[in-house]
Amino acid sequence: MEISREESIPPSAQQLAGKEPEVKDAEKEQNHNALQRQVSGPPYSIFGPGTKMWIICLVSISALISPLGATTFYPALNVLSDVLHISPTLINVSVSTYMIAQAIAPALIAGMSDTSGRRLSFIACFVIFIIANIGLALQTNYVALLLLRCLQAFGCSAAIALSIAVVADIATSAERGKYMGYATSGILFGPAFGPMIGGVLAQYLGWRSIFWFLAIFAGVLFVLFVFLFPETCRAVVGNGSIPAKGVNRSVLSYLLERKHPIQNEPNELEQVARASRTRKFTFPNPLSTLRILGEKESCIVLLYNGLFFTGMMITSVAIPDLFEQAYDLDELKIGLCYIAMGTGCLISALTMGHLVDWNFRRHAALINMPLTKGRQQDLRNYPLEQARLEVVAPGHVIGTLGLVAFGWTVKFRTHIAGPEIALFIIGFGVSTAFNTSNTLLIDLHRGQPATATAAVNFVRCLMSAGGCAAIIPMCQTMNPGWAFTFIALVYSVLIIVVFWIMKSGMEWRHEAERKKSEKAERKRAEQRLKDIESAS
Repeated sequence: MEISREESIPPSAQQLAGKEPEVKDAEKEQNHNALQRQVSGPPYSIFGPGTKMWIICLVSISALISPLGATTFYPALNVLSDVLHISPTLINVSVSTYMIAQAIAPALIAGMSDTSGRRLSFIACFVIFIIANIGLALQTNYVALLLLRCLQAFGCSAAIALSIAVVADIATSAERGKYMGYATSGILFGPAFGPMIGGVLAQYLGWRSIFWFLAIFAGVLFVLFVFLFPETCRAVVGNGSIPAKGVNRSVLSYLLERKHPIQNEPNELEQVARASRTRKFTFPNPLSTLRILGEKESCIVLLYNGLFFTGMMITSVAIPDLFEQAYDLDELKIGLCYIAMGTGCLISALTMGHLVDWNFRRHAALINMPLTKGRQQDLRNYPLEQARLEVVAPGHVIGTLGLVAFGWTVKFRTHIAGPEIALFIIGFGVSTAFNTSNTLLIDLHRGQPATATAAVNFVRCLMSAGGCAAIIPMCQTMNPGWAFTFIALVYSVLIIVVFWIMKSGMEWRHEAERKKSEKAERKRAEQRLKDIESAS
């Protein structure tokens, strides 16, 4: 891809990118050796494969509290509407307020984790979530429901951002797709079985049992994380070699420190250790999340990601009302209907991550970029956007077709297998696009993965909140077939954004890096001037 200022790119990178095809063999070998030196040094993470999988399993299970907090509630929507004597539209407002709170909370908690550690943030989430669910199990009016649902969202929503941030802490870009799939499989397990769990509990133990179940589940996670989850935040423990202190230290961390010798170079270890000793607690700053929205490429990715994900959320919210009218289903059967969508999400998470990593390696081979296992690659001149979004485009098409099929099968009240197949297609397609575009965003913000994911939550939850509030009136006014067809038409235009980013993303990235370098140089010049003035 052409860059507006070629002088800003090293000659070797231009050659590797195909800018100068006439290169001598000796020069090619020199470029290869230079890239090998770029990936030499200490390992990206000292955690072995077994420890990595334990960490990923824990964060995947912990991320369940967010989808479970939202989806176990869905089968009881009609029951709560009757109990609290409010309309289905008003009960959907509680879903929208939940999503608004879910958009704001990660900007506070997840941003804090980038500097103060993942463990403290996880533990804070669990405590808030437990308190909120106990309150929800005991509440008796609509206002209390709205307020406590907001508190519940505040406690659980950051778990997703934290889980993805942990993946960025321990996995390089070349293997990030696989680990991202494993980590998000727990997130997507919620839509598959959360409504079923909620349906069973509401049917046999009453709707209050849903919130007691969630409180107990979060309590178990609290104990697991206090004792068995090691700190992974690179600002706190580096690649894992820096001993964690205080609340950042777990029993597992202590055992790992005894098992693994220090693997960093002495000068690097001392540098990270000094930063860790002088690090102070910083109060959460949501503006750091909003600043990501001010970056051209990140903002476009975020808006695409949020708008497309909204399609799956509004489908989930519409199911209880649409299926009750079309098929006369009770709470348990409505809960079971969510399994198809969740299964599609789960299969996508477990399979498409491997495809994302394969495509990363394919593009690396095309530009002769060596990949060393356990080492982070220099991605400045790598076609990152193309490698990631080539997987997003098919998922976008599949998810869009699933929305059309769902709307019309419900409209004509076909056999229930029709909308269930459509729900599976929606889950697979939307999850593929959502997870892969998330991976791209993390690659663009490797130093602030939790803050970047909080920005994802901020955008997608606000968009989903509006969509969830509008979908039932849309279905009543236009009928489900035309309502979901309208959404699919919007997405047919939205796919242009995917190809736009693939074409111009690298240029935007270089432009942002150039502006950042110029800003840093101006600050250094100003500081030198101040030093000269103070010396004179």
